[in-house]
This record gives sequence, structure tokens and C-alpha cells, in this order.
Amino acid sequence: MNKKAFTFVELIAATLIVAILSAGVFGAFTGAFYIFNRSMHKMQAYNFARDALDRLRSNYNYNDSQMAVGNGHKESEISSVIKGEMLALGATLTYDVSYDLPEAEPDGYKKVKVHINWNERAFR
Repeated sequence: MNKKAFTFVELIAATLIVAILSAGVFGAFTGAFYIFNRSMHKMQAYNFARDALDRLRSNYNYNDSQMAVGNGHKESEISSVIKGEMLALGATLTYDVSYDLPEAEPDGYKKVKVHINWNERAFR
């Protein structure tokens, strides 16, 4: 009798090969997913900073980072540009307003810097 079939050892070897290849593909997929999320968060932070910067630049009545003078934007309004998933990551927005030149007039040009910080979830 000449029966053709796979032996138990061949089945185990094939199963191990498929498992190793699957683990590699899964690792590549999760790594790509992490990189995608991190780049998405960077783009969102850039957009939020740009929105806050535009709001700050559109108000010509402020004189410091607290916007104490004039009827411009309130601190809470500027901080509210961060929305969605970035809030869950603990994103914070800070900004600095300074005069370009130390001897500049109070109504002169001002330098505005906006910073957004968040805690990226660890790769697992």
C-alpha cells in the first residue's frame, strides 16, 4: 500500500513557519500603525498651533502673554483650540509674546511663539 499524505512532523514544521511569518507581519503592522498615529498627532499639533497663532496675530491690542490690555482674545479661548484625541493625550498650549526689539514702541511689531506639548503613548 502506497498512501500519500503529510506526516505529523511536516505539519508541525509548516505551522511553525506560518506562525513566524505571521508574527513578523503583525509586528510590521503595529509599528506602522504607531508611526502613523505619531505623525497624525504632530500634524494636529501643528494645525492647533497655527490656529492659535492666527488668533493671537489677529489681535493688535495685546501687550503680553496674558493679553491683559485691550478687549482681545481670552486665555481660555486660545487654549480651547486643542480638541479631540490631543486632549486625551494631555496636550497643553503655551505661547510667548515679546517685542522684536527691546526699544520698540508698545504698539510696534511683536514676536509670537506658540508651543504645544503632549505625551505620546508608548509603543507596545
